[in-house]
Amino acid sequence: MATRLKEVDAITVGLGWTGAILARELTKTGLNMISLERGPDRIPGQDFVLPSVRDELRYAQRLELMWDNSIDTLSFRNFSNEQALPIRRIGAFLPGEGVGGSGIHWGALQWRYLPSDFPNTQRACRALRRWRHSRGHDHPGLAAQL
Repeated sequence: MATRLKEVDAITVGLGWTGAILARELTKTGLNMISLERGPDRIPGQDFVLPSVRDELRYAQRLELMWDNSIDTLSFRNFSNEQALPIRRIGAFLPGEGVGGSGIHWGALQWRYLPSDFPNTQRACRALRRWRHSRGHDHPGLAAQL
């Protein structure tokens, strides 16, 4: 049995880059709206904290933030008179899934490793300083931070 919700003025399907901008603009005009999203809610304070945020297996290999096309297939055709065929390997086109959509991944968030991330901080920091200096990458604030 379906649950009847309160009426709203507008609905967006997807709350990624475009959906979030549209939702903000519509609510600024006084409209009451909701957004529908496939996938999980993302809570930064729980989902993107150290050390799990640097999990390469989870995000880079298993693509946890991306749409799983083995569950929901995307089809494509070049011309309207062709039959749409499923795309099995998406390649570089990686639509996101969940609140934030592809913006979470394609926002290119890269957290800087801190000295505390290294098991032997002093030795690692000295090696990092030598490496950066040998390549001309010295930064005035780097010595103070390391």
